[in-house]
Amino acid sequence: MTQERPGPITTTAAERGPTPARSGTTDMTARTPNTSGVGGVTKIADSVVSRIAGLAAREVPGVHDLSGTGLAQAFGGLAGRVTGQDQVDKGVAVQVGEVECIVDLNIIVDYEASIPQVAEALRRNVSGRLDAMTGLATKEVNINVADLYFPTQDQQTPQQQPAVR
Repeated sequence: MTQERPGPITTTAAERGPTPARSGTTDMTARTPNTSGVGGVTKIADSVVSRIAGLAAREVPGVHDLSGTGLAQAFGGLAGRVTGQDQVDKGVAVQVGEVECIVDLNIIVDYEASIPQVAEALRRNVSGRLDAMTGLATKEVNINVADLYFPTQDQQTPQQQPAVR
């Protein structure tokens, strides 16, 4: 008596549904209809998603800057300043899935800006930029207000030292 083995079970991506958010390079198929007739896979690195989110966050009025957190970002920031590498994704963490992403932002808000209004504008702008540039749906934009920026911080002048005679 022979025993039959079932063949391999195969499913399409549509049957499996969306993949949970994960780190690493993203394999994302464009959601737009393919009019050229040429297929393929588009891969978007997490660092690209992070940079887009960082630039979009800085476009919002009331956001003074993004703030890095933790020891790793402190050393990364130091290394970036030494090597001349830009800090566009400072204060940004992303989790990227195949069709959606989650963004965490650490921001410094200008004093007198309405934090709820800034947060709403951030969510709208970051989500819109990511959708337009990558096709990823933004599931969440989590915002941590790490500090306030006071305009007088830049205007403080060192006190004049009397001349020594």
